[in-house]
Amino acid sequence: MTTFLVATLSRYVLVEAADEVQARQLAQPGLEELYDKERERFGNDFLIEILTVRPATQEEIDLWNWHHEMIASHAS
Repeated sequence: MTTFLVATLSRYVLVEAADEVQARQLAQPGLEELYDKERERFGNDFLIEILTVRPATQEEIDLWNWHHEMIASHAS
């Protein structure tokens, strides 16, 4: 499995996947969640267009992990 960065113009998620096709599929729910506020404002037909699917760099993975650790530590 590879960690893929899957991104729209303004948001991204990292997912573990076997290939780019699977990465797109696995990333969709996370991207949907990130766009929830826009969907409320513009309607459910608000298009989420994936522009980038590629293996994530180690720096991107480290930043992603750090960000989620900070969110978890402040949620307590």
